[in-house]
Amino acid sequence: MSGTPPLLMERSTFRVTGMTCAACAARIEKSLGRMEGVDGVTVNLAMERMSVAFDRHKVGAQQIGEKVRQLGYGLQPVAKEDGGNERDGDEERNRLRNRFLLSALFTLPLLWTMFGHWSFTSGVWMPDLLMDPWFQFAMAAPVQFVFGMQFYTGAFRALRGRTANMDVLIALSTSVAFFYSHYLTATSASGHGPMHGADPHAGHVPLYYESSAMIITIVHLGKWLEALAKKRTLTAIRRLHELQSKTVTLQRGSEEVQVPLEQVKAGDTVLIRPGEKVPVDGRVLSGSSIVDEAPITGETDPADKRAGDLVIAGTINKTGALRVFAMAVGDQSTVAKMVRLLEEAQSSKPSIQRMADRIASVFVPVIVALAAGTFAYWYYVAESSDTATAVVRAITVLVIACPCAIGLATPTSVLVGTGRAAQQGILFKEGRHLEQMHRIDTVILDKTGTITDGTPKLIELSAASGTREELLRFAAAAEWSSEHPLARSIVAAAVREGLDVPEAVHFEAIPGYGVWAVADDREVYVGTRQLLQQQGVVPREDPERIGKLEANRMSVLFVAVNGRYAGFLALQDTIPQTSKEAVKRLGRLGLDVIMMTGDNERTAKAIAAEMGIRQLYANVLPEGKVAVVRKLQQNGRRVAMVGDGMNDAAALGAADIGIAVGSGTDMAIEAADVTLLKRNLTGVPESVRIGRMTITNIRQNLLFALVYNVLAIPFAASGVLEPWMAGTAMTLSSISVVCNALRLHRKA
Repeated sequence: MSGTPPLLMERSTFRVTGMTCAACAARIEKSLGRMEGVDGVTVNLAMERMSVAFDRHKVGAQQIGEKVRQLGYGLQPVAKEDGGNERDGDEERNRLRNRFLLSALFTLPLLWTMFGHWSFTSGVWMPDLLMDPWFQFAMAAPVQFVFGMQFYTGAFRALRGRTANMDVLIALSTSVAFFYSHYLTATSASGHGPMHGADPHAGHVPLYYESSAMIITIVHLGKWLEALAKKRTLTAIRRLHELQSKTVTLQRGSEEVQVPLEQVKAGDTVLIRPGEKVPVDGRVLSGSSIVDEAPITGETDPADKRAGDLVIAGTINKTGALRVFAMAVGDQSTVAKMVRLLEEAQSSKPSIQRMADRIASVFVPVIVALAAGTFAYWYYVAESSDTATAVVRAITVLVIACPCAIGLATPTSVLVGTGRAAQQGILFKEGRHLEQMHRIDTVILDKTGTITDGTPKLIELSAASGTREELLRFAAAAEWSSEHPLARSIVAAAVREGLDVPEAVHFEAIPGYGVWAVADDREVYVGTRQLLQQQGVVPREDPERIGKLEANRMSVLFVAVNGRYAGFLALQDTIPQTSKEAVKRLGRLGLDVIMMTGDNERTAKAIAAEMGIRQLYANVLPEGKVAVVRKLQQNGRRVAMVGDGMNDAAALGAADIGIAVGSGTDMAIEAADVTLLKRNLTGVPESVRIGRMTITNIRQNLLFALVYNVLAIPFAASGVLEPWMAGTAMTLSSISVVCNALRLHRKA
């Protein structure tokens, strides 16, 4: 690990080809981790992805690529427009299918000869040609050295790097079977004629060409089936890529221009016609329409969009035309961030994977030693044994014990779990956050925009001096650049009333208090009573009147213009039924729920009572929220913090798991470990449920993979299983792990 500051670190993602098992992934991580300037390496076997954090001043992507190629693997950068490598994936699956079919074509004649092995199939017609040892050699040689060449290449590269992987086991076991059979063929007394399956008392020697060919063919079959299963696990990423528009219509003066998405910049005016995907995150300037947000947020009810409302990239415009001011484009849009977060989560490793990696790193050498011990036992110790029997038993041990299932156990479950969560509008930043989620016992909920709907309505507006419109104009000017739900509602109200809102030349958000801005040569403060008092301005309002508004769940914002009190705005946010349901579900999951807000105590108590939340913290500033989280953690609690605002960012970072509501600020989303794209809280209990189910699935996979090897090796060493049976069992173990992970699609 380097000591480079995080700001100088660059993170790149690559596609790695040629990996066959967990030992390959561990080898790449170990080798790159030793390079100067490399801060962290994560290799995902299931996705064939590698994520590298490195100091660009000490090491470059080219040097990293050269190192990976020296290790014997291919490396390709992942392009931003890469739709999950769908085309490359289809080509790879086709290659695996064709390789298996051609290998099977040469193996089938050898498979036919196996009918001569057992008395109950001895009546099956057996052509003399198939029993000719040189014909069997001619059939087995292409399988061994053409379709099996990749195993020799992989084994050579692994051994050159002083490691061992699945290729070593396959190459070693099939080579022993093939060359031993070839030796018997070349040195037998007859040289021609039936040998395989003949009466052993007649002096004929059994051959094992079919064992080597079937092992290679079955492994190719397993790789093909595995690739088909993995295709389903990448569905979520593929669907997200499909939501990204290719071209955009811009308004430039009086002209409409079609440009590629990459050429759109923040500040452009985008025209979106009915039926088109929304290409950018932005604010509606004019027009009205129904927008389907289900592809991004999972919300089934379409949203009504008018001037002043926000739209999200990847959603679908249904009925009317919209003119949109582009605020976030390209890599900064919501759908692009979703793709990036999902790919990073699926490429990362939970801590439970470390145990599997440690096992896989020593697995192959141990199995080679066990195979040698098996050969020695059957050759030197067993009473009725000979060289052929000892060789077959050793081959079976080599084939049946493979770390493939162990290596796939965790990444496939994380892949499916994070993908399923994404389909429900839940994005995990890393796989370890999926694992940590199941340990959470306390959930802290922010109020505005988290418990509440996040779209407050302006209920009352009172101007101390001047007109009502003047008060709203300056409040909207100050709040225009703020991302707080109350600010967005004030701006939307001003736009709907057709007010000429002046542009703020200076703006500053004051977390926990409000905002300051300079607009139309006037200094404007909008926020809490304490904010104005700090500036020497006293809000002259009837305390009883303000108290009644707050008791009715309204948030009161006070306004000062040029150092004089200008009036107040009272906004009321609705509490959706989904928030109440989410709190009930969290309780059923055995979690303690706490509400924490910077709002006044009267409003907080009214909302907590309606929600059924017993414990709350009110009037809490950003640093106070962090203190509450720390105190709970010191008492042994595992805390998840749910918020959406800039004043929640520090608490989100301090919590064991930070959960940001997707409609929240960029700072909150960056600080969080999980992002909810739906505008409701149901994603919180759902993320806990998916986290628990994924960890259960990982444990099932690891248990199955370990138990399989523990039980299978004795059967192989004792002679109960033939080599081809061992190859089949090894392949089925990997496929079973992938299929078990795919069950999360239905259960989650």
